[in-house]
Amino acid sequence: MREAIFILLIVFGLLAWTAFRYRKQISGMIGFARMLKDAKQNLTQGSNRIKDADKSIPLVNCSQCGIWVPQNKARKVGDIFYCSDQCVHTSQPRAKAF
Repeated sequence: MREAIFILLIVFGLLAWTAFRYRKQISGMIGFARMLKDAKQNLTQGSNRIKDADKSIPLVNCSQCGIWVPQNKARKVGDIFYCSDQCVHTSQPRAKAF
C-alpha cells in the first residue's frame, strides 16, 4: 500500500512539474479552444443574420458602373437604377451644339 501511494505521489509530482513547465503552451491551447468555440457561435448567429437579411430591402444593379446598392438608396430614372447622382449625370447623353 505504501508503494502505491509513493508511486502516485511521484506521478502527481511529475504531472505538476510538467504543467508548470508548459504552462504558457497549455494556456495558449485553452485560449485557442475558446476562440474556436466563439467562432462556432458566431457562425451559427451569422447564419441567422443572413436569414434575417433575406427579409430586408432588395439590391439593384447600377446601370452605369455596375455596383449593387439597396433599392431604397438607389436613384431611379424611368425603369433604370443608378447608385448615385454622379452616375445619373454621366449616363445622360449630352446635347451636341451645332
